[in-house]
Amino acid sequence: MNKVVNFYKRNLKEVLRDPIIYIFCLGFPIAMFLLFYIINKFSNGNTPTFEVLSLLPGIIVFSYSFVMLTLAIIVSKDKQTFFLKRLYSSPMKSYHFILGYFLVGLFIGLLQTLVCVITGFIISLIANVGFVSIGNILLLIIAQLPILITNIFLGILFGTIFNDKSAPGICSVFISLAGILGGCWMPIETMGGFETFCRFLPFYPSVYIGRIITNSKNALGITYSFNNVAGLGLISIILFMISSIILTIIAFKKNMVSDK
Repeated sequence: MNKVVNFYKRNLKEVLRDPIIYIFCLGFPIAMFLLFYIINKFSNGNTPTFEVLSLLPGIIVFSYSFVMLTLAIIVSKDKQTFFLKRLYSSPMKSYHFILGYFLVGLFIGLLQTLVCVITGFIISLIANVGFVSIGNILLLIIAQLPILITNIFLGILFGTIFNDKSAPGICSVFISLAGILGGCWMPIETMGGFETFCRFLPFYPSVYIGRIITNSKNALGITYSFNNVAGLGLISIILFMISSIILTIIAFKKNMVSDK
């Protein structure tokens, strides 16, 4: 366990030295909250997707994609600088490395969630609208853990497979997909077949379940509820999470063997 903790501390120091965590992981979610609040205010508040309670789960899920980017960068750099190759000769096992990276991603993700919740709360005070109860905030955090874990392991996977030049580019594709296919600020429920397609990916179901917890309304004025969309989506989320974990373990072990 000490090996994991020491490796985690080292990784955390590396991440905190990189300005990307402050710009994208923390600053960007705040900027997005403010942007959509202003847009909604000047459109007479007629966009349910831009309401605080609806934006909160969407921006949380979208912000997790930057956790993936951060981890992909640090893992690919460690591989490129032969830092990992030198450590492979130590008594550390593959799970020590993976857990060390995972804990950093978990820390960043939970910090992002906290930033999003605080920002949403402040905006709700300014807009004089209701906000989520403490109990539902905790439930929201728990409900979003699977998509956070998926992003963490995808980040480790991309960092393991690709170099430090390619990994960020691959992650940018997934960041775009999370925003477009997640319905973070788009009324996907009005798009018919496109919504059906999005149900089979982890992004939209994660946002959907989050909006059930925050008691939001969709673009059709219907309050989100646990229905077949949420049920099918939950299966998709779990399958993607398990797949990302398995693929990461396989890729990392293969990389360790080839680099020894």
